[in-house]
Parts: sequence; C-alpha cells; structure tokens
Amino acid sequence: MTDARPPLDAYSHHRAFVGQPQRYDLAAGSQFSLLFLLGLREHHKLLDFGCGSLRLGRLAIPYLKSGGYFGIEPEARLVEEGLAHEVGQDAVALKSPRFMHNADYRVDGFGETFDFIVAQSVFSHTGQEPLRRALKSFAGSLSPTGMVVANWLLGPPGYGPPSESVDWVYPECVAYMPDRLQRWAEEAGLVLRPCPWPHPELHWFVLAKDPTVLPDLETMKALRVAPPAWRS
Repeated sequence: MTDARPPLDAYSHHRAFVGQPQRYDLAAGSQFSLLFLLGLREHHKLLDFGCGSLRLGRLAIPYLKSGGYFGIEPEARLVEEGLAHEVGQDAVALKSPRFMHNADYRVDGFGETFDFIVAQSVFSHTGQEPLRRALKSFAGSLSPTGMVVANWLLGPPGYGPPSESVDWVYPECVAYMPDRLQRWAEEAGLVLRPCPWPHPELHWFVLAKDPTVLPDLETMKALRVAPPAWRS
C-alpha cells in the first residue's frame, strides 16, 4: 500500500490488477458467501480493506443498506473503474458507499465502528510493521461484537521477501507462521482463530475483541466446504 505497488497501467484491466481476472467472479462470490455465513446482514457496517476495483463491493454494496459499505484503497483509479464497470452509478446513488485512499494502514478516518472488516489478499503482500499497525487500527475501529475476516499466506521465515524489511510488495508475496500472527493479534487486543473456508493459495482467519463473537467449533466445521472450481 505504498509506492512499491506497480503503476496501475502495468495491468491492462481493473480486474487484472487485483488478481487473476478469470477468478474475479469466483473470488467475489467466495468472499461474500463467507461473510454472509459468518453473520453479515444488510444493516451491518462493512469495511473492505484494500477494496481494489470492488470485486467484493459489487456484491456487498447492493446488499447492504445505504451507508453500510466502506472501502479503503490507495489506488483511487481502481475504485473509480470498479464503480463505473462493476457497480454502476445507480447503486452508488442508492447505497452511498464511502471510500478513502490512504496507504498508511489506518482505518479510523471514517469515524465509524465496523461490524465486519475484511482483508482479502492484502496481508499476503504486507510486511511485519504495517501488518501489526493494521491489526491495532482494526481493533480500534471494530465494534464490541465485530469481526475481522482476513487471509494470509502461511510459510516459514525466508519464504518470500523478509517480512521485517518490506512494507507493501505486489505481485510478490510475504508468508507468515501462525504463531507470529497469533502473537501480533494478541498485541492488538484481538483473538485470532483459523477458519477452514477454502482458498486456492491463502488461509482464512477470523479475529475479534470478544472471543465469544467468533464462530463455535460446529460452525467452523460447517465452513469446511468443498473448494469451488477456481479455474474457469
């Protein structure tokens, strides 16, 4: 989420910038399905952290009540193209989504508390220091019964760029071990648990300030569904 990100014109299409374009619809449906199964409802406030070209937003914005969707994305042009080509101005006028384009890993600029914060394929490109900063910011803007839903690339130290020396790398990836994520979540005042929802490369986790908010064992088991056909 810094100048290390390649220029937008390095990618020919707004869908290509946020991942493999042939997975755009599958990734959108998978994220929205997970959030819905975890309890997202139309009256909630959802923060889409690293919302890109509104891959999730094109489903979440129409679903949520007016003023319920918030997006943070450093590349303003990505959001503009997502609004133009994926959402449409009628939905924007009706649902009043709000956006910020900061790259400092803070989410308190809206002056809101959120029922859900989702970070899809953001922390797989984020170094240690901004990741820890983001988790603390999430905790500060999460409602008492709110939940963070995020995914990471898991792997031993040395897999990818050294996490201590990077801020934002894309399309390169940064891997973390679960024990480090657990420790940093605790530092931020969050409880972290793995979530078995399928993803072709990353691993989902859920976080909350109150552990009773997190899904119970039976709910977690139910989320271990057969993976979708990620290839077109």
